Amino acid sequence: MTKRTTWEELKAELPLTSEGRAAYEDEARISAFRVLVYRLRSEAALTQAELADRMGTTQSAIARMEGGGARPTLETLEKLAAAVGGELLVGVGEHLSDNRSIAKLVRDGHAVICRAS
Repeated sequence: MTKRTTWEELKAELPLTSEGRAAYEDEARISAFRVLVYRLRSEAALTQAELADRMGTTQSAIARMEGGGARPTLETLEKLAAAVGGELLVGVGEHLSDNRSIAKLVRDGHAVICRAS
């Protein structure tokens, strides 16, 4: 019987090029955005159509965001934050928040949407 190659073994044999790594990181950001849109919409108890109305876009645009078919822009993140009653924090630097989870996201270059107090 032939031994099956694992994913980890394949990755070790063929390390990512810089272009491959950049593409992987881009897809990871899109995936994180997809999860963020769905989570915020669900927490706000909004339908895709209701969120779209609040953001001034269409239901199909929200579906694309949640499906991973859209790249986040600063304008989109600002509209999303406002639509769910939150505040967008975009950080470059270390002294932005005392909250460890937010600080880690900021250090990693992610935008963070916080609920208004």
